[in-house]
Amino acid sequence: MGERKESAGVQGGRRSFLKGLLTGAGVAVALGMVPKKAAARKKPGVPDPILYRRTEDVEKYYRTLYR
Repeated sequence: MGERKESAGVQGGRRSFLKGLLTGAGVAVALGMVPKKAAARKKPGVPDPILYRRTEDVEKYYRTLYR
């Protein structure tokens, strides 16, 4: 009298939950196994390139901006 059988909907819900859980775990493991990209290393003795020089003309331009 106390024993009940679960309906097909409940079992299907549990199965889809477990399928999703296992799929998510598999994706997490697969992403964890991807090799990391190497960081760019700076060569010793090579100075940084000069990208900007403050010349007299540039100084005049900035002085006119802030007046």
